[in-house]
Amino acid sequence: MTVDPTDPDEIGTETPEDDAAEQRAEAVPADRDEDDASADGRPAADPAEADEGDAVEQARAVTLDEDEYR
Repeated sequence: MTVDPTDPDEIGTETPEDDAAEQRAEAVPADRDEDDASADGRPAADPAEADEGDAVEQARAVTLDEDEYR
């Protein structure tokens, strides 16, 4: 991940800790194996047990250059 020189070194006082941690986390490569554990260390879910809509959303890979707003 490249470093943006305009980013502050310190977290702002109004920034929630979880948001700051997510913004500073490394991106997980989209080409990882499907059998790998998820980014947070939990085992991958069984697709046969998941709701179809949830499985599609979870399988969607966001490319590193794509902006995503939640």
